[in-house]
Amino acid sequence: MRGAEAIGRNYVFSRKPNPAFLAYESFDPEQVRNDLLHTCTVCEKYGCPLELILKDISTVRYHPERLGQWAEIAMEVTQR
Repeated sequence: MRGAEAIGRNYVFSRKPNPAFLAYESFDPEQVRNDLLHTCTVCEKYGCPLELILKDISTVRYHPERLGQWAEIAMEVTQR
């Protein structure tokens, strides 16, 4: 993520993670965790403030609890 390196501490890196992780046939929490962890690691490396915005969700395949799971994972990853 070249953006985090370029903006450093001057701006907030606003990341919109892939909402498709919630729409697959089966929900894979580790896939979500790895995706968010990568972003957090890069931003930490360059001292870049980060915000995560989950949007453009078209389906959760009749499993609305996936939204809560995603939020729990995001909180874990960002508070480590």
